[in-house]
Amino acid sequence: MNRLIERVSFGVLLHAVLALVALFLAAQAQAAPGVRTVPSCTKVNVSATIEVPAGTTWDGTVVYGKWVCLVGTASNMKGTQSESQIPMFKLNNGATVKNVVIGDGSLGSGTNLAAGGADGVHCYGQCNITNVYWADVGEDAATAIKLSGVTSKLTISGGAAFKAADKVFQHNGDGTVVISDFYVDNVGKLYRSCGNCSTQYARKVTVSGVRMGTVSAGGVGVNSSYDSKSGIAGQYDVATISDLVYSGSKPKCITYVGTGKGSEPGKDTNSSNIARSCILK
Repeated sequence: MNRLIERVSFGVLLHAVLALVALFLAAQAQAAPGVRTVPSCTKVNVSATIEVPAGTTWDGTVVYGKWVCLVGTASNMKGTQSESQIPMFKLNNGATVKNVVIGDGSLGSGTNLAAGGADGVHCYGQCNITNVYWADVGEDAATAIKLSGVTSKLTISGGAAFKAADKVFQHNGDGTVVISDFYVDNVGKLYRSCGNCSTQYARKVTVSGVRMGTVSAGGVGVNSSYDSKSGIAGQYDVATISDLVYSGSKPKCITYVGTGKGSEPGKDTNSSNIARSCILK
């Protein structure tokens, strides 16, 4: 009987310990990072988009043997706000880019410096961006783009982004964008679901363990409703936000009425729509 009691007691204790460990690991995984700075890097000029084949990984510290900052030199890679900018990286389905700096961070503190960040990273389908730093965001830091037959998922983990005139991450395709363990400063927004793409989708974004410094607009921008011009009226985006550390006055979640190409999305102030689309934990 004593042995049975000992076994039961040990089992209960072990279960409790494992539960505490799980809670600790979960808390650690969601913890927002501290303030980050751009790693020291060697400048490398780039004149054309670097294409990463499907299912492969492009690791800057492996390709160059050290941290490099890639600076676009072509006229359409200067990192302006022009919609004609091409990306620094094109990630095909299943590709990963990691351990690299994009843009020249030495040109000043403004957000329209044309510092060679190009249009960041374009993800077609499902991609990973790991431990990448944007020293100066161009048009966007990264864009999720629909690939036929694939439900989009762009996962950004680690790294940081600085000096974005508008949003950092742009979600044009369907599916989900996941942002974790990330830092931004001197940017417009962390994320924006496309407000007026020619083909619209009800999108999802998950943000956990992110710290924001100075932002001019806010955290994530989602379409909490869509109008008749969008083609998906009655649908809506969902943002799930946890451990987003920010001490400024701008909202963590900004809601819009998504529309179609050629129209401009307006703000959605409907409280019910906001509640269903902005889930802050």
